[in-house]
Amino acid sequence: MNKFNWIVKEFFVACWETIKLPFWLFGVGWTRLKGFGARRIGLVLFASAAVVLFSLLFFVKVTSQPNFCRSCHVMEPYFDAWETSTHHNVTCTECHIPPGLEGTIHSKFMAMSMVANYFTGVYKRSKPWAEIEDRSCLRSGCHDTRLLQSEVDFRGVKFDHKPHLEQPRRGRQLRCTSCHSNIVQGEHITVNESTCFMCHFKPDSVGIPTSLATCTNCHNPPTGVMAADTSFDHTEMLARKADCSSCHASEVVGDGYVPKERCNSCHAQQQHIERYSEHEFVHKMHVTDHKVECTACHIEIRHGKEAVAVASSERTCSECHGKPDDAIEKVWRGELPGIPLSPSKMAKAGMECKSCHVGDIHNTDGNKSCPMCTPCHDAGYQSLWTRWDEPIRRRIKELEVQTAKLEPVLRDSMLAALSMYDRGNPLHNPEMIELLSARILGNDVKNAQSCNTCHPAAGDAVVMYGGNTFDHRKHTTQGKCESCHSTSPGSHGKLLMTKNDCNSCHHQPLVDSKAKCESCHTTQFAVFKGNVPQFVGATPSFKADLDFACTDCHETSGAKVSRDVAPLCIGCHDNAFGDTLAMWQTDARNMTKSIHKALANYKVGSDQYKQYQQLADLLQKDGSSSAHNPQLFKRWFDAIGAAQ
Repeated sequence: MNKFNWIVKEFFVACWETIKLPFWLFGVGWTRLKGFGARRIGLVLFASAAVVLFSLLFFVKVTSQPNFCRSCHVMEPYFDAWETSTHHNVTCTECHIPPGLEGTIHSKFMAMSMVANYFTGVYKRSKPWAEIEDRSCLRSGCHDTRLLQSEVDFRGVKFDHKPHLEQPRRGRQLRCTSCHSNIVQGEHITVNESTCFMCHFKPDSVGIPTSLATCTNCHNPPTGVMAADTSFDHTEMLARKADCSSCHASEVVGDGYVPKERCNSCHAQQQHIERYSEHEFVHKMHVTDHKVECTACHIEIRHGKEAVAVASSERTCSECHGKPDDAIEKVWRGELPGIPLSPSKMAKAGMECKSCHVGDIHNTDGNKSCPMCTPCHDAGYQSLWTRWDEPIRRRIKELEVQTAKLEPVLRDSMLAALSMYDRGNPLHNPEMIELLSARILGNDVKNAQSCNTCHPAAGDAVVMYGGNTFDHRKHTTQGKCESCHSTSPGSHGKLLMTKNDCNSCHHQPLVDSKAKCESCHTTQFAVFKGNVPQFVGATPSFKADLDFACTDCHETSGAKVSRDVAPLCIGCHDNAFGDTLAMWQTDARNMTKSIHKALANYKVGSDQYKQYQQLADLLQKDGSSSAHNPQLFKRWFDAIGAAQ
């Protein structure tokens, strides 16, 4: 019992001595300090301040090094991302500590608290949290001139920092870190494109896209020379003010909705969650006052190739036409057996079925809608593409004949490709016919490009040139398109061939029995022969009854054919016939003027008006002023005069 009492007594004595010790030490130190004198006391205080200041500076310097930041294992991923980033020459504190002494002291205090919390296990956050103020980014020597710079190019997108930082965007004041964040895996303080998409593509309160979603706000559609490496020149689209979504309908996926339950991931207090619908307050707290990633609350909006890939799997058309054996999808994507992958130009541009098929193409009442080519193409294109089907399918039949001569393995592969191309509708990928042709005929597949790639029906076109009929098919079998048309970017398709060039071939030294003027001069030949369906009273010229040939009246010299026929008239007629011919032509020109005036007496659009108008145009296009068939002109004048 005595031993226990002794232990208790000694314990309290030790406690008392422990309490007295600091005061004793202070008293001893104070007594000794007074003995130093005023001078030595000043030196001691100065030395103490210097030691404290040096220790603080050393502490600040050591704790400001990136290697110190990585001493916590949770910081390793951020350190690794920083070390390979464009900011690897900038220390952590230059961004994470605002400029000025106040910012340094506050940040160091917060950092010490975080370290203490980390080692004591009371750090509650799932990951390190840091907010970088704009003044850190815009400090002298860093990005202080960023707001003065004009538009910059970011991955082909035009961007201007000044309005995004100085002016509210959709009513929200942004910060540098609103767009530059650390959310991109493996990258440090890089542009988070999801933020851009959220602001630009988030619909308004009634679900309608805002003006920020206009594509040309950010993109410069490639035109002219700039479009040389792309699949499409947008010059005409811009001129027609076509809506980009007409073709790029799947470029945006998602509406940026905010599920209320996402608030629970950060907030546990009910009063915070109840402010869910207070959009102004919520955005000010999360975007302007503090840095919270947009996608922490909003469901991500996707844009570009990733969006197209997501949307493609959701397309209604693909439910049927996306099956492995479906020919339409295969042709559209250019996935035919035996040839390299060759998507159509429209597929490369990001278009999908509904870009062209805007109506109900499966209408059961027989009134199926045709694909719409406007406004991407001009109105004439709507009738042009319909001419492609027959010549392409004819070429498919011709290639099938050629394919039958190939080795069995290649033959079977090419026959399967041709069959799929035919079933999938060649109009879904018209340029693929050139690739198939090169593969079957043994030509270079890599250079399987020709004018027919873009103009598949040009070879069948019959046009009027200089008042004469021109049949492309007769000429393309013996020559190339570039013999007559320019292939230069600035003058693509321009006609280089002149009449003299045509004459050098067609107007070779002519012999009566070999002259075939009617192959080009179809109008003149029809008038000469009286083959005019518009006028039932038409009869052949008396010269046609006498088997006159064109060269009997038109003098030829090499490649030149004279229109002055008067000198040759005297070979059959007397010298005065030249004056008679001139009188006929003068009368015919006067009659033509009268005929056009007489047309004003008929109801525009009536069958009779159309008939007389067509005949008047035909006789004027003939250009002979009645010389080819004087009787026809006279009977025509009498007929319309009598009909009045």
